[in-house]
Formats: sequence, structure tokens, C-alpha cells
Amino acid sequence: MARRAFGINLPVSGRSYSQKEVDLDFRVLRDIAVAADQYGFSTIGVHDHLLNPQGSSPGGKEMPEKFRNGIVEAWTTLSALSTVTSRARLTNVVLCNLFRAPAMLAKMASTLDLISDGRLDLALGAGWFRGECLAYGIPWKPYRIRLEMLRESVQLIKRLWMEDEVTFTGKHYQIEKGILRPKPVQKPRPPIVIGGSSENAMRIAVDEADGWDVDTGPCTFELFQQRYARLESYCKEVGRDVKSIRVSVSATPILAADVPEARKLATVWAERIKKDPREYISNKSVFLGTAEDITAAAEKWFESGVNQVNFLMPHDALYAQTLCREIAELSP
Repeated sequence: MARRAFGINLPVSGRSYSQKEVDLDFRVLRDIAVAADQYGFSTIGVHDHLLNPQGSSPGGKEMPEKFRNGIVEAWTTLSALSTVTSRARLTNVVLCNLFRAPAMLAKMASTLDLISDGRLDLALGAGWFRGECLAYGIPWKPYRIRLEMLRESVQLIKRLWMEDEVTFTGKHYQIEKGILRPKPVQKPRPPIVIGGSSENAMRIAVDEADGWDVDTGPCTFELFQQRYARLESYCKEVGRDVKSIRVSVSATPILAADVPEARKLATVWAERIKKDPREYISNKSVFLGTAEDITAAAEKWFESGVNQVNFLMPHDALYAQTLCREIAELSP
């Protein structure tokens, strides 16, 4: 399995490292995606939220004033981007399982796989943002139930993709004589990624999926190392090769002429999202400096078992084009 790949996660909530707030513009998102595709980045990811997540974080304090900032819907955006890209794989970071019925999501994913000529990675998570569910009338469930629902969803989606007719009777989902046509382009099916930094999410990834996407917000580098050790242990326990699990993490690349200049930009961003600048800058998922500095910082994650690092991009097309080009020039 290939290692040391880079992807991008689009700034669908309008995040920016500049001195000013910026208005969300789909044309900027499109240009960033095209740059990543042009320079050979592995995946293009779109976050799945209904309210701007800059106003909250898993287990964190909410900033309701941020919820009024714009954010585009994930699946519509990814579908549009599939028509202006041709090489990069397309995914979400990650789809909230509570938002869409799994049988309908299987249909949507199969269609997008067809439109994109087999470039879809389906990424699913249990969901963490209670406020956006309540704001949109989506029933919120306790964590244990959300995990059960996530596992059932993956099981049902795989069957619909691979079987002619499916009857499924689970604790949370039931369908009778479900038929999904056309099937996905990818055979036997598109890859499925489970998102979430917890050991519970990791276990579902090992049991049911092909990849595990780790949110480096709540999961520090040191905690990731512990989680990866548990991944290896659990794979051995169930008889699965740990190398068959594609592990991805997110990171914030702050490109500048040198590290001190990048620190200044990082301080601006940390203050905007109400985080302590020193603590933010010291996080090993914040990469500071030149393209060489950024790839060197990513190497620590690769050495710890990660297959792919996904860059959380700012809402700046020129920045994205420069970063993608310079990272590509450093790649073997």
C-alpha cells in the first residue's frame, strides 16, 4: 500500500490565515480543487457540516456568533467538483451518518462514483456536532447509539453496492428488497473510510472498512501514537494486516518565507478561533515555514504509521496553487 501521500481538505467554512475575514466563494473552492488535481494530490476532501464548525469543536466550547458565517453543503459541493477534476480521488471529511439514510447515501455514492469515473472514497463518521443537528431538526442520539448506527450503515451500504437485492433488518435501519442500480464503477466497491479519533471509531474501521481518518484537533501527535499502537494490537486480535488499513490525518500548513513569518500568521489564526497561540503553534499538526519545512513536519506522521496527510487549506486560491506546486516539486 502506498505511503507518504498528500491530499487537501477544502475551506468550505471560509477559513483564512489572513488578517481579514473572507466571504465564502465557491469559485475559490473550485480553483483550489483544480490546483490539487493538477499537481497530483491524492484526494480532495469536503467537510460535512450544516453550521460553520469554527463555532464549535468536539467537546469544546461553542461560539454561536461563528455559526452565522457561511458553509456550503458537502455532497452538492463534491458532486460539482467531480466535473472539473479528473485525477484526484473525491471524499468527505467526513460525512455525518445522522444526516442521510444509509440506503439513500449508498445510491448517492454510487451515482457520484459513476460521474467521477470511479474516484469516490466514502468517508463516514458517527457525528459530534449536536448543535447543528438540533438546528436542522435532525434527531440527536447518545454516543453509543451513534456508533451502533454507524456500524450498521457501513454494513448496509456495502451490501447494496455488491448484491442484486438486499433485505436488511438491523437495530436502527431496515430495508426490504432494496435494489441499487447502477452499481459503483469501482469493483468490488468504493473504499470506505471511518472518521474519528477514538478507539471506538478505529475498531469500526478495522471491522468494517478500508481506512481510518483521524481528526488531529482532539487527537495530538502523542495521542495518535497511542491510538496507532492500539490499531496494531486490534488488527492482530482480529487477524487483519494493519497495512490493509489506510490511515489519514489532517494538518494545517502555514506556508511562508520562513518559520518566524509562519508563526506570525499562525498567531493570527489561533486568536481568531480563540485558541492559545503558543499551544496552537506547538501542535505537531500545524506545519510552519517553507514547503521543505512542511514536508519535513509531515514526515513525523508518516514515520508513525500514517499513509496520507491532508492539508486544511485556507480560502485563498493563489496560496493553494503555490503550496500544491511547491509540494509537488519536492515529491519524488
